[in-house]
Amino acid sequence: MTAERGALPEGPNLAVRTAFGMGAMSAGVLTQALNTLALLFYNQVIGMSPATVGLALMISLIFDAFWDPAIGLWSDNTRSRMGRRHPFMYAAIVPAGVAFWLLWSPPAGLSEAGNFAWLLGTLLAVRFFSSLYEVPSTALAPELAPGYNARTGLLGLRYFWGVLGAVLTSVLAFQIFLSERNGGLTNREGFAANGLAGAVIISITLLISCLGTHRAAGRFTPPPEAPRHPSALLGEIWSALTNRNFSAIMIAGLFAGTASGLTSGLSMYFNLYFWGLSTDDLTLLTMAGLVASVIGVFLAPAVARRWGKKQVALALFGLSVVTAVMPMALRLLGVLPGNDWPGLMPLLFVETLIAATMGLMWMIIVTSMLADVVEDNAVRTGRRSEGLFFAANSILAKSVTGVGTLGAGLMLTAVNFPRHAGPGQVSQEMIHALGLIYLPAALVLSALALASLVFFRIDQAKHEENLSLLRSGALADETIGESHVSLREGR
Repeated sequence: MTAERGALPEGPNLAVRTAFGMGAMSAGVLTQALNTLALLFYNQVIGMSPATVGLALMISLIFDAFWDPAIGLWSDNTRSRMGRRHPFMYAAIVPAGVAFWLLWSPPAGLSEAGNFAWLLGTLLAVRFFSSLYEVPSTALAPELAPGYNARTGLLGLRYFWGVLGAVLTSVLAFQIFLSERNGGLTNREGFAANGLAGAVIISITLLISCLGTHRAAGRFTPPPEAPRHPSALLGEIWSALTNRNFSAIMIAGLFAGTASGLTSGLSMYFNLYFWGLSTDDLTLLTMAGLVASVIGVFLAPAVARRWGKKQVALALFGLSVVTAVMPMALRLLGVLPGNDWPGLMPLLFVETLIAATMGLMWMIIVTSMLADVVEDNAVRTGRRSEGLFFAANSILAKSVTGVGTLGAGLMLTAVNFPRHAGPGQVSQEMIHALGLIYLPAALVLSALALASLVFFRIDQAKHEENLSLLRSGALADETIGESHVSLREGR
């Protein structure tokens, strides 16, 4: 058995890299819309309580814990003329777009329970079809770019396209469909139109990505022809979960994802009510994120190659957290002037640019570290389990982000944040109280994420050793036999 058969020497050509990256636009559209607009829309426009909206968002994310690993494991073991991943990716193209559009078009006149059912049902559909594409698509990365540094660049490009999708979503929302010139962020029809535009972007980019990566995937290692016994599948899952390096990333993701859920759930509330920003201001901050993605895509592979992935990831995450919370902390301490200060927007722009650049670089490098775990685990098991690893990491991130989103809703409830409140209609005492709850929680969670990542152990030398062992084939065959014996003996 040669685990690297058919893999590209270092990385794919430009056309394949672009198609692989472009698929992340759909995730960017979905993530930006859900993180910045969903809680606001169903709370302030539809009139649901923030805790109820947060509960629906959390439930939908936890459901991914059931289907993400199933999709990943299924795609790992699928044999078809299109390869292991593409049957799932193609199946998601149309329903992913339709489900996203329906999310922003709830029927008028529904009760609180009716709105909850609509929100939860459409969220589940959106999450499922997004996973049906995203899990197999992301799992292409280790075989598209087996090289230690090449995969960092490939994943950086994918994150760039994801940010581009998020920026496009924000520009369409804040400058067209939900701009103050067209009714603002309380315009129900604007949300529906914005949802339709997002749905079209999702389906088109998924189609382009599927077609562009289809041919390259035919060169990858196929799964064994013989169907696998359930005990072998359980053994594969157990092996993944007990991999020390994977556990370090998973636990770090648990804390970072919860902090991210809190931040994303409350970001629009802070932007509108704490900082008093207009939709034009929000667009400007979004553009800072786009600039950050360009910088991050070029810098992440270079700094990881120079200083090592783990060391750079730890430094970037810590600095990004400090930078992100600094303006709010200064305001709460009474150091930063009020919202009429002319330097406020320049300060927020620079802070967003720096924090987003470092945060994006951290995500690129940690995802590349996750890809390195694939070969590390294959040395132990003789099997490539990209789908399982990326699915497991994805479900944890989604689930704990859902917990964070629920926490954001509970924080809004704790300070008695009003419904249908326009900018300027919420007291600064209330919004400051919200900040005093949020900041300590986000900082503690981020510190725990940083501490967890210290236990990751794969560097470039270890990765190249793993590739050499897998290419030899001998260790893989020996490990398979040992794993089967271990399963039979209950070890």
